[in-house]
Amino acid sequence: MFHAIKRHAWFAALFGVASNLLVLAPTLYLLQVYDRVLPSRSLETLAMLMVFMVIALLMMLAVDVVRSRLLSDLGRQLADRLDRLSLAARIEAHARRVQSLDVATAQDVAALRAFLSGSGITAFLDMPWLVVYLVLMFLFHWSLGLIAIASAVLLVSVALLNDRLTKNTVRAYTAHQRETDQLYTQINRNAEIVTALGMNTAVLDAWSSRRRIDLDAQAQAADTSALSRNISKTLRQAIQVVMMAAGAWLVINQIATGGVMLATTILLGKALAPVEHMLGSWKQFIEVRQSWKRLDALYRRPPVTRPVELPRPQGRLTVESLTFNSRGVGDPRGRMLLRGIHFALTPGQLLVIVGSSASGKSTLLRLLAGLWAPQSGTVRLDGADIAQWPRESLSRFLGYVPQDVELFSGTVAGNIARDPDLAKADAGAIVRAAQRARVHELILTLPNGYETQIGEAGETLSGGQRQAVALARALYGEPRLVLLDEPNANLDTDGERLLNNAVLQLKRDGVTVVVVSHRQTVLSIADRVLVMRGGQMECFGTREQVEAWMRSRTNPAGPPADRPQLRKAPTS
Repeated sequence: MFHAIKRHAWFAALFGVASNLLVLAPTLYLLQVYDRVLPSRSLETLAMLMVFMVIALLMMLAVDVVRSRLLSDLGRQLADRLDRLSLAARIEAHARRVQSLDVATAQDVAALRAFLSGSGITAFLDMPWLVVYLVLMFLFHWSLGLIAIASAVLLVSVALLNDRLTKNTVRAYTAHQRETDQLYTQINRNAEIVTALGMNTAVLDAWSSRRRIDLDAQAQAADTSALSRNISKTLRQAIQVVMMAAGAWLVINQIATGGVMLATTILLGKALAPVEHMLGSWKQFIEVRQSWKRLDALYRRPPVTRPVELPRPQGRLTVESLTFNSRGVGDPRGRMLLRGIHFALTPGQLLVIVGSSASGKSTLLRLLAGLWAPQSGTVRLDGADIAQWPRESLSRFLGYVPQDVELFSGTVAGNIARDPDLAKADAGAIVRAAQRARVHELILTLPNGYETQIGEAGETLSGGQRQAVALARALYGEPRLVLLDEPNANLDTDGERLLNNAVLQLKRDGVTVVVVSHRQTVLSIADRVLVMRGGQMECFGTREQVEAWMRSRTNPAGPPADRPQLRKAPTS
């Protein structure tokens, strides 16, 4: 990520050179006043020096303003790019159910931007000038230079000790705070169940205890940094006293002038100012150092190569020897969730997947949608691996309704259009999607129809209404493959009837549909049924074949001809 800030950093460093050179102007002014103006009593010289000082101060103001604007602009540009990258990474991690604290967050971006816009980065850029100031003090007298070196070493030692004392604490509480923030988000998301089950006190106690740990660790780090800062402030004052005494001794012994005594004292203050500023920003500096690693890893990710655009699919779905392990979603135990899944569907066919809980139905649907990548095997849409499809292109031909319906705050129309910015949406396509999902009339009964605000996560809608809007969203555009996970879980009899009518219309339109359901109503219109158990295919075939197989399990003496062949699943 350094090459992204290199150009701005070089310009900021150049303006830093000008700023630090101009900082010497007050020191030179004081030296000239004491050594030239006062002995000569020349008002003309004083006036000329004041004119030069006004010019130098105005130039210093302009240089500092430009440098601050450069760094602020750098922070804004980086934040604009990294915010987008971090959100995309978080979306990908959550979609794939990978929980990783190493993924950069918006807080990391904010910490970097605050550092680039604050005094910490300025102090960091000014640190090399400490050497220049020390050399100047050696030019005045070697004893003054030695005092300055000892002072710098002392303050830098305080800074390093502060880093050693606070680094681990800041790292620990930063990681813990990220977990606390996740808990806070989960509590808000599940506010209804927390209230209904009387979990308020337990949840608040759990969150408060975690929050107290964060605050205690933060207070410990802040107290240590404050102690170091106060020690450095006191040391700096003591050092100036020593420097003034050394200068007075040189003046008394007629080794130096009074101007040198005052100039070196001021120059020492300028030299040590960046060290003191860095101590004041040390906590922020440690946070940025940790955030930088995550942001740099995010920035170094190779750009996603856009695959070749494939033609509009017909909806032919083929699953070949699909195997999926839970390590693919960050589970270190590595449980086998799917094994040896294989079947094929032609355009316009409806597959209903049934099975007991935790049999792998939803996992299979996520693999069909391309959300997760199998360890072995392939999901093909019109012969092409689902991973070969550009995600944005695939989304035009794919409809998906997860088991836990998630809607965005905004309008019904915005949710159906898959874009909060309705200016980009096709109003006709929104209405057509609602009509295909058989929810157009239901939407019209809402207070403002398609413009109804549904609140956060659709909280103003009932469970059935949320599923209806999610189904319309899945049918927006030109889907050729529609995947529905328990779409009728919250529907009444009329809702199920409308859902079945919508599915039948999709079949007539040549759309391939895969439904996970336990309801008999959708089974009655299925072309193929897949029975799953323990992540494996227990039975696959037509509805009649599966019903015969189930009867054969109840009555093993039944005719063998009624049992479907499971070694090689039907392909059509």
